[in-house]
Amino acid sequence: MSEFQFIASNQPLQEVENPYIEYLSINEAIKKGVVLPEMLTDDEELDRDEKILMHVESEEQLDEIEVKRELYYAEENVEAYSKKPHVAELRWRYTETRAQQLVDYITDHLKTADEVEIWKVWVDEQTEPSVKTITRDELTIDTLRFLGDIGFERPECLRVTKA
Repeated sequence: MSEFQFIASNQPLQEVENPYIEYLSINEAIKKGVVLPEMLTDDEELDRDEKILMHVESEEQLDEIEVKRELYYAEENVEAYSKKPHVAELRWRYTETRAQQLVDYITDHLKTADEVEIWKVWVDEQTEPSVKTITRDELTIDTLRFLGDIGFERPECLRVTKA
């Protein structure tokens, strides 16, 4: 089983890209000094100028916040919990800095939406969720800490309302 985090709203959710990820071609990677496996460098059928390699300066940068409308897991994992029409997958690893970025993202979203749901569920295992509702003014990095907790008891939702 896998953990799946998503945000749901009645208003469209803005996508967020990881600013540290860049895509390189084989030739660009070689110029940067990236060590590539021989299967890439020896394959004469690959276009060496096509940007096919994801690159970051450090592994930690892979864990920055991303909000994607295209879901990795099946829609059923959302529909079992939320009836909101707009959904985006939340991909990240909890740190206080990133949690503050998520607080800012949610606060900004609530300028156009009345509420937003932040879910942490277990893929393909629908059970009764724990749902907590707070106002935008109560939203802090600590109220988002459940998203970074290791382990899983049951699905959790934090519903944040405008007022």
